[in-house]
Amino acid sequence: MIIVIAEAHFTAEAADGVVALLASTAAASRGDKGCIDYRFTRDTEDPTLFFSVEKWESKADLDAHMAAPHTQALLGSLEGKVAAAPVITVHEVSASNPYS
Repeated sequence: MIIVIAEAHFTAEAADGVVALLASTAAASRGDKGCIDYRFTRDTEDPTLFFSVEKWESKADLDAHMAAPHTQALLGSLEGKVAAAPVITVHEVSASNPYS
């Protein structure tokens, strides 16, 4: 399994306006082949900070998602809205179990 955690700081002027865009991208992404889960969240202390947490069956599925039209549309629409380049971290997980 592949877990992706992305962090993006938006400008104060753009932060509220990107919520609908992120929601539609998340909904489309959950329909991508190999997507186990895909969520955007907004930080409770910094309203300009957003995270995505994604789970994919394979790196090939993630790569296909990154090339998908809805992902490319999102990335293209970020120009002028982000305060800095997003930070994206990819984790390859060999096992995952509930915490007990």
